[in-house]
Amino acid sequence: MDPKKFYLLFLLAIFLTFSCKKDDPPALASTSTLPTPSTIDVTSTTTLSSASTLTSVNAISGKSYVIGSLTKGSTYYIDRSNLLTSVPDSLSGLSLIKSANDDKANASTSFLSFTLASTSTVYVGYDKRGTTLPSWLSGWKKLSATIGTNDAKLGSFVLYSKTYAAGNVTLGGTMASPAKGALCQYIVFAKAGGTVTSPTTGSMIFGINGHSISSPPYTAVGIDGQIALLKQMDMTYYRQDINFNSDGSIESLNSFIPIYNATKAAGITILPMVYTSTLDLNKSESVNYSAGKTKGTALAAKNSKYFKYYELGNELDNKVILSGNGDKNSNYDITKFNRVAAYLKGLNDGIKASQPTAQTMIDASWLHFAYMQMLIDYGVKFDIVAWHWYSEMESIAPSNPLKVTDISVKLASLFSKPIWFTEVGQRYKAVSNIEQLQNDFIMSFTKKVKANHRVGALLLYELFDEPFKAPNLLEANYGFIKWTTQYTKWKAKMVVGNLSVD
Repeated sequence: MDPKKFYLLFLLAIFLTFSCKKDDPPALASTSTLPTPSTIDVTSTTTLSSASTLTSVNAISGKSYVIGSLTKGSTYYIDRSNLLTSVPDSLSGLSLIKSANDDKANASTSFLSFTLASTSTVYVGYDKRGTTLPSWLSGWKKLSATIGTNDAKLGSFVLYSKTYAAGNVTLGGTMASPAKGALCQYIVFAKAGGTVTSPTTGSMIFGINGHSISSPPYTAVGIDGQIALLKQMDMTYYRQDINFNSDGSIESLNSFIPIYNATKAAGITILPMVYTSTLDLNKSESVNYSAGKTKGTALAAKNSKYFKYYELGNELDNKVILSGNGDKNSNYDITKFNRVAAYLKGLNDGIKASQPTAQTMIDASWLHFAYMQMLIDYGVKFDIVAWHWYSEMESIAPSNPLKVTDISVKLASLFSKPIWFTEVGQRYKAVSNIEQLQNDFIMSFTKKVKANHRVGALLLYELFDEPFKAPNLLEANYGFIKWTTQYTKWKAKMVVGNLSVD
């Protein structure tokens, strides 16, 4: 064969081998062990100085993503030789995360994390062949500009942008639900500057949980004593578990009315946690939707004069999770989830039908991000993402494969809705320094969320120790107030003197 012809054929073979789509085996949408990526062109990667906008890049696939420069003629993957052929002048030279195309099928809601040195506009270049975007890209601005490549099948990346405050940012996988059609891994780059738009306004709400209607420590002290303690800690919200009758009325209305009147006079707002007493996981989605809507319609019609916000249920994510961190759809029993989602959708729709100005929230705990996203995808139109977070979660989350060092930042990166923490507390341990541990966790966590403008509320758990719940020492010892003589004399724990939202 003619040597020149052979050489041209060789170059063509190389191009086809590393084309973006070229017969690649489907990448696993999990964190299982993957082949070590090739090192094509890694040696020519431009490593930026310590002043780079992007640092601490981590992909859950385990591949070693690197920081390069967004310039014409540079590569953009660590495992392909494809080149950028056109870059808008206004974006040229920005810090670029060189990703791995073998990660293109990952469906995690928490796939890629990195740290921004300052407030920055983050750009994602997404495969233009994608017919449906992943939900984590909702709320991003689609740009008219594109990034060109020499991949004939891809052509160019479509650009989306969003501005983040300095700190950690987490993005989902290319094929995170409900994505369809994309055949290449996205690229990410960032530009310092921009204005972060906050979905919340004003100061962070600060409060605590209590069980004022029926729990012996609370009824013994009375609501006036409870209010005095809340005032001492500069708290203005009081979360309460509320039972509603089938007609929507409050089950213990005669006990509730004096509590409501006293808190209202003191400038304290009650956040009701609505028990999902008519949810039935053994019945169909349609039956559960109807049950939820009936309950929501009735309770809001009866109680709109008392409540502006409603927390719908309590940790229903734990009723449907099977295994894993909870960041993947596959971690859940989908049949049970759909029934829970249908019920919550009905409950939310019913409340909004009777009280259109009401604000609803749904809670989850630990790293159950996919549960919350699946509710959104199901069409549950709640207003606020509520989260429950305890001391042991704070301790182990950074060493989890998802490497969550600040749950408030993580949630803000995943969801565009306001973030409320409606249960935050110290798990009891039989150690001599338990009050110091409680103080350290609560003070550290409070400082974190106060620094995050996306957090709308922090409600700690809970006001009083509840000795009657022993021998369950966890449930008996969450309080910020302990008893020296049961239900007649109390003493504030260490943390109380340090608390203030200011």
